[in-house]
Amino acid sequence: MLLQEKMKTTKFSPSEAVVVQFILEKQDQIEKYTTTLIAGETYTSPSVLVRISKKLGFNGFNELKKAFLDEVYYLRNHFSDFDANLPFLSTESIMNIASIITKLKQESLNDTLSLIHHDTLQKSIRMMQKAESIKVFAISNLTFQAEEFVFKLRHIGFKAETYSINNTLYQEAKMTTSKDCAICISYSGESGELISATEILKKNHVPIIAISSVGENSLTRLADVHLQMTTREKSYSKIAGFTSLESISLLLDILYSCLFRTDYYKHYDFKVQLSQATEYRNIQNEIIQENKGE
Repeated sequence: MLLQEKMKTTKFSPSEAVVVQFILEKQDQIEKYTTTLIAGETYTSPSVLVRISKKLGFNGFNELKKAFLDEVYYLRNHFSDFDANLPFLSTESIMNIASIITKLKQESLNDTLSLIHHDTLQKSIRMMQKAESIKVFAISNLTFQAEEFVFKLRHIGFKAETYSINNTLYQEAKMTTSKDCAICISYSGESGELISATEILKKNHVPIIAISSVGENSLTRLADVHLQMTTREKSYSKIAGFTSLESISLLLDILYSCLFRTDYYKHYDFKVQLSQATEYRNIQNEIIQENKGE
């Protein structure tokens, strides 16, 4: 849930509601306001802002203000040229559609990159690097991306698993320990089966990386790290998950690449040797062919 949505749905006292409405109306202008200024403008007291911050899960108003401004900036400055839910109309030519979808995916990639923070990414890599096994939990069509990610990890020598049958999520979560690392993927962060499995992981003290939408949700509240994906699609009223799927794919590729980097030449040699020993293709295309002797 976006912070602004949470501010609109949280139950506040009458004086708190006045202040919350003031903040929502000011948007990015709130940056220049202190607790004293807001209290003066709303005929309340600075202590009201402290109570509001606590109700929204923040330690104080400065922390709330930063999160609010970050969200306002994100929503205002990304995907200005496209509607991620209905990017094209019935009147578009097929080449226009090809161009629109390409540009939409490019925007999704740039948007996702803007949401990545160094410390969060570094913590994720360290969690994966220390783990005896990396387990990826996802449901529905996201299992395909999970399988590709696991395929990559296994081909550089990591023990990794994912589960394409939803019924096995609970059993696998139960058998996962604090020595492992779990990556849980959900756009909404509210998928019932995934949340139930993640709650089991949490009870087992498993380090959890959540890949989910911007804002707080049930999944991110359970996770140790939250990697944010581009967040512009509605739950149902969209043609397809063009941007969210592209974003998830990028985040998984970044995790794989950064993990590859931790012991670059070892991982590269392992992958090449494994491919040479297990793969053979009679390739005619000179671009794809390996050089002789390799």
